[in-house]
Amino acid sequence: MWTCHEPPRVEVSPGFLLLLGILFWLDEGVGLLPWGLLACALHELGHIAAAAALKGAVRELSLTAVGAELRIDYNVPLTYGQDSLVALAGPAANLLFGTLALYLHWELAAAVSLTIGGFNLLPIPPLDGGRVLYGLLALHLDTDWAERLTTALSGCLLGVLAGVGAMAAAHYGNATLLLTALWMLAGVLRREGG
Repeated sequence: MWTCHEPPRVEVSPGFLLLLGILFWLDEGVGLLPWGLLACALHELGHIAAAAALKGAVRELSLTAVGAELRIDYNVPLTYGQDSLVALAGPAANLLFGTLALYLHWELAAAVSLTIGGFNLLPIPPLDGGRVLYGLLALHLDTDWAERLTTALSGCLLGVLAGVGAMAAAHYGNATLLLTALWMLAGVLRREGG
């Protein structure tokens, strides 16, 4: 059984509040925001449930403009396989909720949940897919090489996404993918430099 002796620390950044306000303004009654918040909460609860199964306790939850980040303490260090299971539990929760939403004919909820889960599977740190990619590489390579290769593969994928995003911006006038790819690429480069 999972026990937490002290409640986790929750940090909410001004960037998160600004992003939430912008999304609320952009939503304009469409209904994406409530489903998005629910899908994100279920995603994090998936991670928490998997961590609890491995005797982990949430130490901190940070809500930033980048998203939610959990810091979990474990009694013993996790293997790469266990860490990958915790990482995949979030997208799995989105898949389960998305499937249930489809069954209930809540198409918007299903689309939002499945998109959030799928996006988090991209093999780009700090997304869940990036953690899994690093774990797979670290099983077969030195950890420094695994880190370098993860960064290189992430940079290439983000370059492709930025290119597709640039074409979408030029053709459709929607720069969302381009801006997301550039923002994530900056994060990967900052992580590599830091």
